[in-house]
Amino acid sequence: MPHPPGGSDDARAPEEWLVLEDVAYRRVVLCFLVRPGPGGHEVLLGLKRTGFGAGRVVALGGKIDGPESALDAAVREVEEESGIRLVPAAVREAGRISWSFPAHPAWNMAATLFTADDVGQPPAASDEIDPRWYAVDDLPWPDMWKDAPHWIPAVLAGRRVDAHIVMADDDEHVASAVHR
Repeated sequence: MPHPPGGSDDARAPEEWLVLEDVAYRRVVLCFLVRPGPGGHEVLLGLKRTGFGAGRVVALGGKIDGPESALDAAVREVEEESGIRLVPAAVREAGRISWSFPAHPAWNMAATLFTADDVGQPPAASDEIDPRWYAVDDLPWPDMWKDAPHWIPAVLAGRRVDAHIVMADDDEHVASAVHR
């Protein structure tokens, strides 16, 4: 089996990587909290302050740590990034998506997607992300990754997603989006 990219630290935690067809993908989670709003449904997203995706509006989530389950990682990441504590039984799996970055294979990711209803706790900014509620019908697409319109609307409409996105060599645009 090929070793994950990125050096010896990554190789010490092989369960944090998924290998498909000899390509390594870091296992991550994304969780979309939703609530009814005055003009329709809203979703909790956040401006990423540090790390991968800094400067973009993103879903809450991140890397799966060691042998942690995807569900446990989603609950942990939401709390770390927004201060909101979710009950695992109230979090719903919404599908899977993978991203290939041909110009930077160490950025390849395979995400388990989750949704959850708002639990009434106001989100709080963290060092990593500044969360805020956005109207589902008025998402800040220009401030998000270019692949977001290819799959986020389906998640927010309650449809299960199973997709693979290949990013262009500029790491910005979408070379291809395949829904399986």
